[in-house]
Amino acid sequence: MITHIFNSDLLTNEAAKALNAHFKNASNNPFLFLMSGGSSLALLNLIDTSNFNEKSTVAVSDERYSTDPAVNNLAQIEKTSFYKAVTKNGASVIDSKPGVGELMNELGTRFDESLKKWIKNNPTGIIIASAGIGPDAHTTGIMPYPEDNELFEKTFDDSSLWAVAYDAKNKNQYNLRITITLPFIRKINHVVIFASGNSKKNALTKLLSNDGTLNESPCRIWRELKDVQLFTDQEI
Repeated sequence: MITHIFNSDLLTNEAAKALNAHFKNASNNPFLFLMSGGSSLALLNLIDTSNFNEKSTVAVSDERYSTDPAVNNLAQIEKTSFYKAVTKNGASVIDSKPGVGELMNELGTRFDESLKKWIKNNPTGIIIASAGIGPDAHTTGIMPYPEDNELFEKTFDDSSLWAVAYDAKNKNQYNLRITITLPFIRKINHVVIFASGNSKKNALTKLLSNDGTLNESPCRIWRELKDVQLFTDQEI
């Protein structure tokens, strides 16, 4: 993992530059861009959409199960100039908005099957992700379960599931979630982590520490990948 520390006024631009370099290198190949919600959405305004074409696919890495367009992550992204530009260029979208009457578990299964279909259809495809880290050290929609490692592994580290729907209960304001799982995260080729603000400092310390567990600090999954760049405004 390579750590880049910038002042907050430069941070978004620099993180976007790293993503754009990955998109440019992958533009002649099938690639999947997994978008993170939260503060990382600011990166979308700076993405060079000319690198997206009919070989490209976009999806969220974490979804809130809601028909409210102000809550559902993909519904929010659909309003951006980034989304409008890449779809105009021919990029495909893995839809994570609930269909009429679609239950949360049904949406989780549909999302899981969509990821598996993409991998099957693009065996040499490249997966690029923007990622965020919560103050509690969660990443994507994977919440920490320091009190129950068995439940954590059953929910998020089942090799047969690349996405899962679950109820995070009191662990997050938005408790009904669909998220990519640890086995799918391990398939990602290039990751840009965007972590801004003092509230993230403790989580970043857990990420960079040589000691720790995934159920306590899910963000530590990024340590397992080969190409990860961390962009932050925190001295750590």
